[in-house]
Amino acid sequence: MFVHETGCGLRGAVGFHGWSGDHRTFAPLWEKVPAGWVFFSFDLPGCGASEKPTAWSLRVVAREVAEEVVHLGMRDLVLAGSCSGAILTTFVARELREMGRPEIVARLVMLDPFAFCPWYFRLFLIPVIGYLMYGAAFANPVGRGITNFFLQDKRAGDTHLTESFAGVDHGVTWKYLQMLSKCGPPGQFRGMGMPVDILYGEKTFSAVRRSVREWKAALPQAKVRQLTGVGHLPMAENTEEVAKVIFPEMEKDR
Repeated sequence: MFVHETGCGLRGAVGFHGWSGDHRTFAPLWEKVPAGWVFFSFDLPGCGASEKPTAWSLRVVAREVAEEVVHLGMRDLVLAGSCSGAILTTFVARELREMGRPEIVARLVMLDPFAFCPWYFRLFLIPVIGYLMYGAAFANPVGRGITNFFLQDKRAGDTHLTESFAGVDHGVTWKYLQMLSKCGPPGQFRGMGMPVDILYGEKTFSAVRRSVREWKAALPQAKVRQLTGVGHLPMAENTEEVAKVIFPEMEKDR
């Protein structure tokens, strides 16, 4: 599994990208990594330079990712997940616990997280016609441009919500959408007691706002914060605030 490593230190954080992303999702954060920290940006199985998983099951993907996290050789890690990658953080944390390695995870950070597959994504899973609709929206530059235009109220500045689809394996992306549709409710993680931080954009999707409420209900210890003027891409649209949450030392140094 490909992992991009930034920084050097005894404290560590791991980034899991969302749907259509790869390790470069976290590129805006790399220059913010403080002294004494190392940040690991993953290409999830089948994405970027990583091989496909042994099976297209979220549980299998989470177990394979958890094994790679163990191989990092660190403990008290911050696991940060963006978009649907936030769901993966909880699955990976649970896998590590079941592997007898709960000490590896100190905290979870969810960035504009989904908790379920919205109805408009489920349209792309309708047999035959769904994949054609997906292709029209994401697999060609005209469709991506039109989709991004109609989602302009869900982003800030010049950020592009569909640009990342230009270089993906669309078969893999569609498989991840299938897995998202079968992820199960956040309630399955009740009782997972590690600290959790949830950041979401003021301009994000209504499905994300509902997801935040569901995550908070399942993980009542979570600290929730709305980022003013930010859409669905807080990593790109307000990197500074995201960095402060992932690396709390930044705030202490001010």
